[in-house]
Amino acid sequence: MNVLYCDTFSNPLPIPDNDPGGVSDQINPSDGRVIVDLSVYLDIRHTWVGDLEVILTNLSSGESRTLVERPGYPGTTYGCENNNLISILDDRAVQAVENQCYSYPAAISGAYQPEEALLNFSGAPVSGPWVLQVIDHFVNDTGSLYGWCLDALVADVLPPPTPTPPPVTLPPSAYISGMSGEDQQLPLDCESRSAVDWAAYYGPQIGELNFYYSLPHSDDPDAGFVGNVMGVWGQIPPNDYGVHAQPVATLLNHFGLEAYAQREMTWDALRAEIAGGDPVITWIIGGANHSLVNGIPRYYTASSNGHYSVVAAYEHTVILVGYTETQVTVLNGGSFVTLSIDQFLDSWSALWNMTVTANP
Repeated sequence: MNVLYCDTFSNPLPIPDNDPGGVSDQINPSDGRVIVDLSVYLDIRHTWVGDLEVILTNLSSGESRTLVERPGYPGTTYGCENNNLISILDDRAVQAVENQCYSYPAAISGAYQPEEALLNFSGAPVSGPWVLQVIDHFVNDTGSLYGWCLDALVADVLPPPTPTPPPVTLPPSAYISGMSGEDQQLPLDCESRSAVDWAAYYGPQIGELNFYYSLPHSDDPDAGFVGNVMGVWGQIPPNDYGVHAQPVATLLNHFGLEAYAQREMTWDALRAEIAGGDPVITWIIGGANHSLVNGIPRYYTASSNGHYSVVAAYEHTVILVGYTETQVTVLNGGSFVTLSIDQFLDSWSALWNMTVTANP
């Protein structure tokens, strides 16, 4: 099972400017189960994130790992010049945190690989104390630590290692012909539109409104549709929002299709679906004029059931239908859109690589 431990501050902790001591904060879970996998969530508001180094230490084991080390440096003289780092760091992410530097909505957002692998914490108890240290290595730019979280998959004993799968040979490009779609009918029902267009590729014709009104409703997007479908786009639960992959896959199964909800999916696995002739519904962050943009992940806990999940404002769905070595093609409502792979991967990462696929 997964457990989440967070420390957020009504008065954010200032990060001393150009100070090798930085600022530190401690989380101390009292849980003797061992870590199978670990993610770290950071919410740091700081100008010029290329100044920053972030280190995680478990004081019980003495193990330390550098999560972030001056992004963009030494590739550029002073590192990434843009502002704020609000991100999930996990070894399973597709892209490295050190290579990110955007102007909006944050210099670094989404899910990325840390500077040093978190695998070294596996097998140790999740109990702390855990210390996060944030250091500013250069003068002038300043900021604060607004919060951080440990998201750990834990077990009573460490399971045996999963055998390394044989390498997958994928074609350099693949494209699925025969897909078509329409623009969504309601302000927030993109998931229903994507679902019925995806289903039509396999044969079943399902009305968009029929699909939407068959979805369960909940304050938990992993359990049902959150909010008013006629509401304002760009919010996060419990406000008007939408629905995640599991309820969509469950309903597609009800309509007679083989559909599987996935999260933390790899880029290779995603391309393998396309190469095999199966389009994939992907959760991304949307912008105007059929564009995809980066998004900021947030942890949200539903009051109805205590379940937590990663959410992001401007959640949107598209259907991936093709890729080359540099680009992807998605069906966004009624339009086919070609995007750079980097832009797609950044947008897809905000909701932790969530999909509905035809294969488990």
